[in-house]
Amino acid sequence: MSARRPKDQEEFFKALLAIENGRGKSIGEVIEEITGGPASEETIEAVRNRLHLAQENGEAVDIAAIVESLNTLMTKWV
Repeated sequence: MSARRPKDQEEFFKALLAIENGRGKSIGEVIEEITGGPASEETIEAVRNRLHLAQENGEAVDIAAIVESLNTLMTKWV
């Protein structure tokens, strides 16, 4: 699962319309879909920060890879 900035105004408005029609998901819901369990606030915040960085740099980001990396890091610290 990846995320990126809309490529043009038309795509931006389609995304807004989808959100308005209840088809949007929170970051926590996306993480839960990937992991099969509830996401911690720390994980949600880390993914949110990475999404903001990607948006600033105009790059796409693989959310599943970020979550997997965070989970791997957490298991090494436990």
